[in-house]
Amino acid sequence: MPGTLKVYHPAEGRNPLSAKAACLRTPVYFSYWLPPLLWCAVVLVFSGDWGSSRQTLGLLRWLLSWIPSLSPAQIMAIHYYFRKSGHVLAYGILYFLWFRAFQGNLYYRVKKAALWSLGLSLLVALLDEGHQAMIGSRGGSLQDVGLDFSAALLAALLTAIFWRPRPRPKPGPPQLASQRQSP
Repeated sequence: MPGTLKVYHPAEGRNPLSAKAACLRTPVYFSYWLPPLLWCAVVLVFSGDWGSSRQTLGLLRWLLSWIPSLSPAQIMAIHYYFRKSGHVLAYGILYFLWFRAFQGNLYYRVKKAALWSLGLSLLVALLDEGHQAMIGSRGGSLQDVGLDFSAALLAALLTAIFWRPRPRPKPGPPQLASQRQSP
């Protein structure tokens, strides 16, 4: 009957959720999901004082110290573009890592993986700027959220152009370890 909920009993020996739960226990799961989670942590760490303008300006001045002809105004302009490029790079990578996880591990179709990846990238951008708004040395900005989301959209466009999905594995009957053939 359409719309009815089928409840599976363990005695039946078949649970449709067991295949999904089994994929969560494999090392492959971690190779797909750990990178975007770690990258989110890096982004959120740099949304604190470590990523403040004062910190990045000091680093940039040190890097550009070998060019004596740069005026303070030029260094400030380079610093501005350096910081905005960091946003684009960070959120482009974040989008791609989320997309890779959804497409590669959960085998979501490209459109669904792209939408989930964009949504999670936007969520991290909002958390990032919200965190910055609460720190004295930083300032949260909706313009930076827009820049971050635009970077994720650019990564989505590049992914749509260049991504070649790998073929999905053919589902087969589950096998016990004792039933598998060794090469």
